[in-house]
Amino acid sequence: MNIVQRNFFRLIRCGAFGQKEQVEPMSVCKWNNLYQLALMHDTAEPVYQGILQCKDQFFMHLSECQWQQWAKALEERRKKSAGDEEDEFLRADHLTNPVLNLKLQSILDDEGSDVSTRQLLLIVIRIGRHILNEGIPIRQLVEMGTYLRQEGHRVDFFTLRKWLKSLSLGQLFQLEGTLLMQMFNFTEEELPFLEGKRDRRVEQVAVELTEFTNTRAKDFYFTQENNSVFVHTSNGTAMLGHIRRSARYFHYMPSETITNFFASFAHSLSHIEE
Repeated sequence: MNIVQRNFFRLIRCGAFGQKEQVEPMSVCKWNNLYQLALMHDTAEPVYQGILQCKDQFFMHLSECQWQQWAKALEERRKKSAGDEEDEFLRADHLTNPVLNLKLQSILDDEGSDVSTRQLLLIVIRIGRHILNEGIPIRQLVEMGTYLRQEGHRVDFFTLRKWLKSLSLGQLFQLEGTLLMQMFNFTEEELPFLEGKRDRRVEQVAVELTEFTNTRAKDFYFTQENNSVFVHTSNGTAMLGHIRRSARYFHYMPSETITNFFASFAHSLSHIEE
């Protein structure tokens, strides 16, 4: 990681998890790059909270204009979140594999099961859906870490592991836990669901966390121009990126990856005007 990325994660750890971190000195240009990185990964709020916690540090030098920029970004994010509606395709209570989805619905419909455990299951699945379609979502990982810190003591991890195994998502859970350790300094004691040795592939996976070329699923939606019979995609390279991403994460979600790709393809076709 470069200095911008290191400070980015330091500020998230401070703002979201209350950890004590010392930021490294950066130029105005690099602070602007960090600002753009936070906006791109939808983490303006935890990063800004981290900046507030570290504002008295010797190397924390932001201009008045930059402070105003952060405050404005935070206010806009709060307004946006109030009216946000999640993409129907990325719903956490739905899997594209019909067999697995039946199992998931059976789990969610069981009113006798623990609510906190079901909630963490939905968080795990939500991150998995974003991983396959948009890349690893830092904001959702922060939300997972926050939930574990606040509600982890209520979760029945034995039951959760059983559910995830039946949904073929056990490796995904391991991936998410390892990322929490690597990115946000979680300990093994805080992640009782981790099993065996840490997956070395996670280091390669983590590179995607800070890529500035983060391609969204909507980038390869198909569109059709007025008075034209030709259909085209909005981003010629996005579909290839989606294919590579599906191959990269096949190990973590083998039964869901293939059906997700074709479901995503079909979903993209819905953007064609009739």
